[in-house]
Order: sequence, then C-alpha cells, then structure tokens
Amino acid sequence: MERSNRKHTAISGGILAFLFLPILSTLIYSLSSKWGATILPQGISLKWYATLFSDERFLQALGRSFNVCTISLMISIFIVIPAVLTVYYYFPKALKFMEVLAIMPFTVPAVVMAVGLLKIYSQGPIVLTGTMWILVGAHFTLVLPFLYRGIRNSLEGLNVRELIEAANMLGATNIQAFKLVIVPNLKKGLTTAVLLSFSFLFGEFLYSNLLAGGGYETVQVYLFNMKGKSGHFTSSIVMTYFAFILVTTLGAFKLNSVLKKEK
Repeated sequence: MERSNRKHTAISGGILAFLFLPILSTLIYSLSSKWGATILPQGISLKWYATLFSDERFLQALGRSFNVCTISLMISIFIVIPAVLTVYYYFPKALKFMEVLAIMPFTVPAVVMAVGLLKIYSQGPIVLTGTMWILVGAHFTLVLPFLYRGIRNSLEGLNVRELIEAANMLGATNIQAFKLVIVPNLKKGLTTAVLLSFSFLFGEFLYSNLLAGGGYETVQVYLFNMKGKSGHFTSSIVMTYFAFILVTTLGAFKLNSVLKKEK
C-alpha cells in the first residue's frame, strides 16, 4: 500500500511539474534582465514590470477590461436572475427550453457569432462597432451558461414553492418572497458563478479583437498588439494577467468555502 502511494505521489508530482514548468519559465523570463545562450538568466530585474505599469496604454486597457467585465456581469445578473426565477416557479415545463438557450453560446462557433454581431451592429439605426457596448452584448451571451447553471443548481437545493408559500402566509407577495427569501439563498452559487465568469471574461480575446479591436483595446488585445516587442516585456504582461486571474479564482473558491460554513 505504501509503495503504491509513493508511486501515485510521484506520478502526480511529475504531472504537476510538467504543467507548472511553462508558467515558471515565463515568470523567470519576465524577471530576467537578459537570457540568451545560457541555461540560467544572466540577471534578475523588475524593469519589465516597471515599464509595463508605467505604460499608460496598458493601464487604460486594464481599466477597459475591468469596466466591460463588470458592466456585462451587472446587466446579466439583473436579467438572468428574474428570468430563471420566473420560469422555475411559474413555468417549470419551460426549463428544458431555457436549458437549451443557456448552452447555445457553446454550440455556435465563436467566429460565426462574432461575425454575426459585427454585421448587425455595424449598420442600421444602432451602430456599436468599436465601442464597449458591443462587447457587453457579446459577453452577456458568454456568461449566460455560467450564471444560469449557478442559479439553477442553487434553486435545486431549495424548496422554492414551500418557501414562497410560507412567505405568503406571513403576508408577503411573491415578488417580496423572491427578493427577501429566495435571492439571499442563492448567494453562494451566484457569487461563485459571478467570480468565475469574471475570470473567463477578463481573458476573452476573440470577441474583443474582432468586434472592437483597436477601437476599444482590452488587456488581451493589448497583449496581441505587443507581441512584436521584447519577449521579456510580453512575458511580464502574461504573468500579470495570470496573477490577476489566479487571485480572482482563488477568491471564488475561498468565498465559496466561507459561504458553505455560514450555511
């Protein structure tokens, strides 16, 4: 048994080392002042990070990514929560149809959807091409599966009908019951879904590049445009992005564990 455990530990350690080796190499390269024909870097420096965070263009791209992700999630929350609650309570037979709608963004190729959105919003009475709002609309479709599944899973753990009936007996309307009883019980699944959706949207590149491009440069588009610069500099961008996503994801798991303890 002990020999088998050692074998499993060695295999797991080898897999983890293989997965983290590219990340470690990128980190070392972003911290090296020069790394050419030698095995180890010839010097360690933070000048690439200093250059990155002193670049006004990068800071603006970072702010744009944060803004478009936050606005997209806020709009999605205010639309998806009432829609799912209404269908779940009043029209349970329509849940299968909503399930299909929720997974449709994953069934349509991203390039096809991006070209379709670009065609719609590049002409007619509403022209949104090259602005933040076309990305907000595109990101709404991307986060729909995450938000829907997070809310739906939380609802499955509640006896929604009995809770609402109990609230009605105490004098509350259905809307008040949804607002004061049901929604607070969704906070665990909803918070985790929102944070993971934010991490996903923050790293989205295809829609940002095709729909907005240089007209609204986000972090990923900025990284793509900087690919011709020094490899040390682009490595520092990648590690900054990775650190941000890692902190957000760990925060989601930590918050999820805290909410479980409170429950």
